[in-house]
Amino acid sequence: MSGKPQIRRLSRPDIDLPRWNAAVRDSPANFPYGLSHWLDVATAGRWEGLVVDDYRLVLPLPALRRFGFLPVIIRPPYTQQLGPFGRPRPGDIAALLQAIPFRFQVSLPLIASIPAEEISSRFRCRKRTNYELDLSGEWAQIVSGFPRKLQAFLRQTAARDQLQPLEADEFVDLSRRHLAGRAGLRESDLTALHTLILAARQHEFGQCYQLREEGELLAAGFFPCFGRRTINLATVTTERGRKRRGTSRLLAQVMRQRAGTPGAIFDFEGSELPGVRDFFAKFGGSDRGYYLLESRPFGLG
Repeated sequence: MSGKPQIRRLSRPDIDLPRWNAAVRDSPANFPYGLSHWLDVATAGRWEGLVVDDYRLVLPLPALRRFGFLPVIIRPPYTQQLGPFGRPRPGDIAALLQAIPFRFQVSLPLIASIPAEEISSRFRCRKRTNYELDLSGEWAQIVSGFPRKLQAFLRQTAARDQLQPLEADEFVDLSRRHLAGRAGLRESDLTALHTLILAARQHEFGQCYQLREEGELLAAGFFPCFGRRTINLATVTTERGRKRRGTSRLLAQVMRQRAGTPGAIFDFEGSELPGVRDFFAKFGGSDRGYYLLESRPFGLG
């Protein structure tokens, strides 16, 4: 098809899910966040989508509400980047973004590869942090980019550090106990995380791992693996783990599993918090970032 792209806005029941998911899987970016089962969990089934032509390109729109009644399009929990997914042609992104409906608030995270010149002036656009590490080389080459003190520590612990699988309910219980009180973390988020882990395991694109030392838990995490991309979606560290570099050792072992795989990427699922950002940066990755598009009516916000 040539000329202006045909864009339809479809409600969740009207979307052809196999074709939608095929567009997400065909996308070069390798993000699972646009899969229908991921969106169903993250939004509790409240999402719609923009579809270009015959599902050549798709953009999820979380149909959420502020204060229980104000319609908004915002990022749901555990969903960092929302597309667009598929194979865009010149002009597609501009048309797609213009088709986003007006809402009380729009805050939509989009992949960094979209052409900046096609982003409408309707939106305020900010570049956000997201570190990625190339895992296609040999492990020795990858670890040489870590800080020297961490390299030395990993050499000392390499023989005994072994990843062990962890059940979804155990990981969520750990998160509840060790992350309770963290700003923005709600019980509904933990419920969504539990369901998301079960869905990831059912569809074979994610696993929970734990790392122990002398039988005592150091750290645990949930790592979706979609195509070439492994994502550091959620981690928990115990008090002993903080003293014994538990998170660094856990991440290193997950990376080591994928090292040497052509095109493999470890996605740190970045953070704007300086301490967290600096922690991710020390592994030697690159800040690939992503765009956050925001708008409110009447120029608010």
